Amino acid sequence: MWRSRYSAKTLLNGWLVILTCASASAADLAKAPPFVPIPVDSWTGFYVGAGGGLSSLNNKIDARPGPDPSSPLSASLNGLGTNGALATISAGYDYQLSPYFVAGIFGDFDFHSLKSSLDIDIPSASLSGHGQFSVNHQWSIGGRLGYLTSPGTLIFLAGGYTQLSVSDFTANVSGGGQTMTLDATVPTIAGGFVGAGFETKLTRSISLKGEYRFTDFGSGIVTLPNVGGTDLNQFVTARVSPTLQIVKASVNYRF
Repeated sequence: MWRSRYSAKTLLNGWLVILTCASASAADLAKAPPFVPIPVDSWTGFYVGAGGGLSSLNNKIDARPGPDPSSPLSASLNGLGTNGALATISAGYDYQLSPYFVAGIFGDFDFHSLKSSLDIDIPSASLSGHGQFSVNHQWSIGGRLGYLTSPGTLIFLAGGYTQLSVSDFTANVSGGGQTMTLDATVPTIAGGFVGAGFETKLTRSISLKGEYRFTDFGSGIVTLPNVGGTDLNQFVTARVSPTLQIVKASVNYRF
């Protein structure tokens, strides 16, 4: 009889201890802070970058004898286009509009290795020639709008204004039994560009960007020089309509 009472009392005390511990653990859990996810770095901030790529310059040439661009006489020009490598530096500022969208502004400067030659043949004027020019550098300003496919990867569309620095067009021209060397002034080549690309963060401060751009520079008249007192613009009217395609990649550092 004593053993039965002792066992019951021991069992009751054990249950009281378990309930007390469980109550204390429940109170501790109630006081625990709620789960907070690890914050993702914002894309808002300034950045600088450097890299390289490839470029392709193509031109549509329209040349007609005489000073009137609407002259019905025919002319043919072939071969003004070139491909080459480039180096680029850039800087910009991005602002994260929401968890999924980023907007930014940027400027960049490209160093080109583009050189091109041109062959001219105008039978009606007994005029032919061969010349060349080079693209030295290019600057661009623009903006972009992107969508975050993940917290660290951005795909974007871009657009803006760009300008090429080119050398004068140097040519050897033959006509009327004579050959002469001349320099033709190429108009300022500037226009608008559109593009698309991606950027992904490798670390908190370093990202890798790849981009494609297409630029239409419109059309401009090529100014020919006076040779021996003769204004060649009275004999030939030439317009150049260049387009430029660029593919480039850069490594960016974010502040």
